[in-house]
Amino acid sequence: MTSTIGLPQIWLLSPELSLTLLSFVVLGLDLVTRRKMVTWVTALIGLVIPLALTFSLAFNTFGSRPATAFYGMLVVDDFAIYFKLLFLLMGFCVILVSYQYIEKYLRVTPGEYYAIILMSLAGMMLMGSSGELITIYISFELASIPLYILAGLSRTDTRSAEAAVKYVLLGAMSSAILLYGLALLYGATGTTDMLEIARATANVLHTGNLLLIVGEVFVFAGFGFKVSAVPFHMWAPDIYEGAPTPSTLFFSVGSKAAGFAALLRIFVFSGLVSLNNSYLWVMVAVVAALTMIVGNVGALLQSNIKRMMAYSSIGQAGYLLVGFAALIIHKTSAGSQAMMIFLFVFVVTNIGAFAGIIALGDATGRENIRDFDGFGRRSPWIAAGMAVCFLALAGIPPMAGFLSKLVIFWAAWGQGSGMTILVIIGLLMSAVSIVYYANVVWRMYVIEPEKREYIQTPVGVGLTMAIAVIGIIVLTIVFGPLLAQIGLGANSLFGALVH
Repeated sequence: MTSTIGLPQIWLLSPELSLTLLSFVVLGLDLVTRRKMVTWVTALIGLVIPLALTFSLAFNTFGSRPATAFYGMLVVDDFAIYFKLLFLLMGFCVILVSYQYIEKYLRVTPGEYYAIILMSLAGMMLMGSSGELITIYISFELASIPLYILAGLSRTDTRSAEAAVKYVLLGAMSSAILLYGLALLYGATGTTDMLEIARATANVLHTGNLLLIVGEVFVFAGFGFKVSAVPFHMWAPDIYEGAPTPSTLFFSVGSKAAGFAALLRIFVFSGLVSLNNSYLWVMVAVVAALTMIVGNVGALLQSNIKRMMAYSSIGQAGYLLVGFAALIIHKTSAGSQAMMIFLFVFVVTNIGAFAGIIALGDATGRENIRDFDGFGRRSPWIAAGMAVCFLALAGIPPMAGFLSKLVIFWAAWGQGSGMTILVIIGLLMSAVSIVYYANVVWRMYVIEPEKREYIQTPVGVGLTMAIAVIGIIVLTIVFGPLLAQIGLGANSLFGALVH
């Protein structure tokens, strides 16, 4: 592994540094201007800088051995580049869709809101690039603490305050669990450097090392909260419902993507999945099955659209854990590759689905499923885009959502009777998900609305929906080449172990 491949170490950290600087800039703009549009545009255009820096890193490290900095604490490889780009896409869409909503419903300055999002994004990007346990924990906290603030920004809504308190308390618990697990990994291996841990697990430790086993279990539990896997999912429905809707969008995509990025980085880059982890596979498989069942069945019973999306998100985490179980049992990049492409599709489709929810909420202040009756007549473009996103989330062929599920299940199929049962459960729960997604689409186009006036859609919401719909179409068309490209990122995690 190279140290900096001839480049200054600080440059490898430049996307995160530029995001941090941008957050201070938009925060400072509130002090010098009262034009909220200026702050919004600055936050959007400013994201071009970390995007350009990320592409510059990609062109200089693409296909080569990973570049490291700060004594191995920062790793820039194809895996890290992939997640940096994904997080920047999320941040752009969340800021784009938020302008009208925060002006109308939140008593906060826009600079404050955008700065919180940008700080959290910096933490998420670091989670995918960390090569050391303490660094990944600090990144975890940097990504999480702003989310607690976002949950409670609706200061006139008691549900928002309740959501923030629950998120802080449960988040603190998950943070403690994760830290304890990382401490046990250090105790078992004598190092916090992930590559040193990989060498220790390959050459020194026995498979049945109890300290290592308990450490893995606690680390998985800590990130299980982040990705809202059962039984760590209890925070999601209440917090999704109580938080401002743009914040809920950020939780649904950012928290899950960051959690799985860190989970893959720790377990694959540290060589933990290379061990004969039958106990770990059983635990992940059971959690995956429960997560798919609880998420999809729970979504069927909801009357609030945001709670439905919370349970839907839990179900999607279950599908991702099927890929993680396949990774553990097969010990190749197929599982991580499937998880990465699934996350990409999930992020794009969820952004579009929440854009529709924000459009209705901005116009009416309502968020029940029944409030979408006749939405197709009141806002044809947004309703059409929302329908496309829901059908993609349900996995209707030949859309990208179907293809990403197919890749996940294909990675798991044939890896033993346990994995076959897990795939069958996933297929059954996918069929269940069609019911609650199709119910919303049916209401939008079949049920007559109580009010017939046309809903004016904010420009940011319309642009966000366009990005999501175009993204789904493009992902469907170029799914094969994109999957091969993502495979390079998945391989870079394993490739680091042989250098």
